Amino acid sequence: MAFGKRQSASGATALNAGMAAARDQSETAPAPGSPIKWLIVFLAIAAMLYGLFVSYGPDIVRDHRLAGTWQPAYDLQASEGKCERTNFVITFCSVKIRSVALPHQAPTTYRFVMLFSSGGGEALVPVRSTTDRDAVSIFYSAETKLWNRTLTFIVSTGFLILFAFGALLIFWRAANTFSDR
Repeated sequence: MAFGKRQSASGATALNAGMAAARDQSETAPAPGSPIKWLIVFLAIAAMLYGLFVSYGPDIVRDHRLAGTWQPAYDLQASEGKCERTNFVITFCSVKIRSVALPHQAPTTYRFVMLFSSGGGEALVPVRSTTDRDAVSIFYSAETKLWNRTLTFIVSTGFLILFAFGALLIFWRAANTFSDR
């Protein structure tokens, strides 16, 4: 057919028939990618979920257990505190807590994550629990933003579980279509 010329009615019918055949083939298309790719995606998400539980979960449980027992620790000093907000949604904060009484001791880095909160301009007051003298934290994260941190942990865990479940379903579908070949 020449460029710029109109198609006859039979040409349009053939075009529509070809499009219908392509649509029928796409409806029964196998899962995208190989099963190995989706297994790797699932394992990566499971590793992130494990890392979230191991690194962030114990601090939240400890802070809930010790809620209401935090007092300012005058023998500790907070330094190098910073919060980095990403896309106005999630904030990553870190601070180093150092002992004034034992200056040769290495400082402890304390990190926490919050959703929909900036954390900017807050005083970094080191606190120690009255029931567990070894437990130290920052008042802002241990008391003020404890529920925000808890909901952040729950939401992050929920999304990772959802993504892991989706990757597992796609893996299962790809494995079934791969075995049918």
